[in-house]
This record gives sequence, structure tokens and C-alpha cells, in this order.
Amino acid sequence: MPKINAATIDEHKEQTRTALLEAGAASFVSLGLAGTSFGALADRAGIARTTVYEYFPNKEAVLADLIYERLPPVIERVLDGLPEDDAVNTLIEIMRRALSGFYEYPIETALLFKVSRELAKPERDAVWSVLQPIRNEILTLCKDLVDSGRVADADPESLGVTIGDHVIGGIDELSERGKQDAEVVIASRTGFLRRGLGVCD
Repeated sequence: MPKINAATIDEHKEQTRTALLEAGAASFVSLGLAGTSFGALADRAGIARTTVYEYFPNKEAVLADLIYERLPPVIERVLDGLPEDDAVNTLIEIMRRALSGFYEYPIETALLFKVSRELAKPERDAVWSVLQPIRNEILTLCKDLVDSGRVADADPESLGVTIGDHVIGGIDELSERGKQDAEVVIASRTGFLRRGLGVCD
């Protein structure tokens, strides 16, 4: 039985689970999901390999829990205190914050937008559901633009999906180009979105 380094068994279990999650985050970001073995997670966390199964059935579950636990605060930061003066300005700000988050939260961003792409589609779709609050906000803003007549002949849902894809494409671009090009990518993406919505700078 492993040595207990906590006041209670429950605290020990929580410490062990946290150690496994931390080991997963480090290994997944550097080696990917396929490059990380379940045994390596146990070794990195400093626990017996058989003990891992008391906490997670497989490494995919470790990744899922990391995303479910670490991404919501990042999502909240994107949505907190958004400007309410204009739907276009709000959409631009959502994009700017989401792209800036790539460098403010590099581990969380990599786990969701890079590592989770190695999951089978049902599991990938499940973890990407953490983005639903942002999707909902984008859809609401698109409906406002269409209902007000500022964007004509558009389906709000299709427009929302297009904008969401544009944000994700920007994150992919940042991961390839590097931090030195961050401001260029953000300016280019937000400018393109503004022009696409029919608003001139």
C-alpha cells in the first residue's frame, strides 16, 4: 500500500488524482495522447501502475477530466465583462480574447485544440462541449445582427458556426506561426471578421 502523505485517506486520494492529472497534462502536451502510455502516467505521478485504474479507466479519461476541469475558467474569462454596446464589437472581442488565450493558457489550449483531436469523434465531441457557452454567446450575437438587419440574407446558426470555425482556425494558425506573430494573426483575423460582417474599420 502506498504511503499516505495526507491527514485523511480522502485527502490522499485527492492528492493522488491531482498528481495523475498533472502528469497527464505535462505528458500529453509534450508527447501527445498516442505518445503517452498509461504506465508512464503512473511513473510520472510516482504511484504504482495498478493504482492508476482506481482513478481512471484509461488515458483518454485523464485527458477528458483535465479539459472538463481546466477549461471552464478559461471560457469564463473570454466571456466575462464583454462590451455590450455593439454586437460586432462583442464578436471581435470574443475572437481577440480567445486568440490571446492561446498564450495566456498554453497548456489548456493545447489540451483542447491539439491533444483532444487524437480522441475518437464521440469523445472529442464530448470534450469540445466545454466551448458551448462561447458558441451560445456567438449565436445570440449573430441573431441580433440578422434580426436588426445589419447582416442581411444570413442564417444566424450558419453564421455562428462560420465565426466559431474562424476562431479555431486562428488558434491553429497561432500554434504553427508562434508567439512572435501573435499580434499579426490576431489583427488579421479580427480585421477579416469585421470586414466579413460588413463593417469598415
